[in-house]
Amino acid sequence: MRKKENKRKTMEAVEAIMTRRSVRKFKKKQISDAELEKIIKAGTYAPSALALQPWAFVVIQDQKFLKRISDYCTPIMISLMKDAHDGMSDGFRKLLESPGYLIFYNAPTVIMVIGKTGSRFREIDCSLCAENMMLAAHALGIGSCWIGSTEVGYDNKELMAGFRIPEGYSPVGTIVFGYSAEKPEAHDKHPANVTWVR
Repeated sequence: MRKKENKRKTMEAVEAIMTRRSVRKFKKKQISDAELEKIIKAGTYAPSALALQPWAFVVIQDQKFLKRISDYCTPIMISLMKDAHDGMSDGFRKLLESPGYLIFYNAPTVIMVIGKTGSRFREIDCSLCAENMMLAAHALGIGSCWIGSTEVGYDNKELMAGFRIPEGYSPVGTIVFGYSAEKPEAHDKHPANVTWVR
């Protein structure tokens, strides 16, 4: 009985990984604090170097503040991408230039994953934490998307002050969360490039 139960749980985890999608259209309904706590707790169960667990979290639901961040980051991103034509760059640049575009896609909740500045592996550890959070959200029926555009604002001290990041921590990544208003299709995945050493 235990073998069957373990197999079922493993398949559920793999299914969550294979079916998670980046969501960029959200319903206005806010996520409950209880669900957000589950998502964050899942993040804290990620592996970390020497089990140091260097992560912490900033939860933002102030839409005016998020628009301010977006208004600052968007023109910088457009400038940085002016000569990029690889992959989905052209489509993303067109999106950035569209009227009313917000880098957080009007998601009701944004979570910034921050790490202890002195921790050597904080970016790796916090990225593992972030993936756990996105998978947990998917399992709870909540959409998510990693927002790389926020990074261009990290050097603006006045802007970053609004995140109230505790002393000794610095940002690693920003994720939007909300109930999905779309069902994105999976992108074609490249075959795994594997070298076996046996």
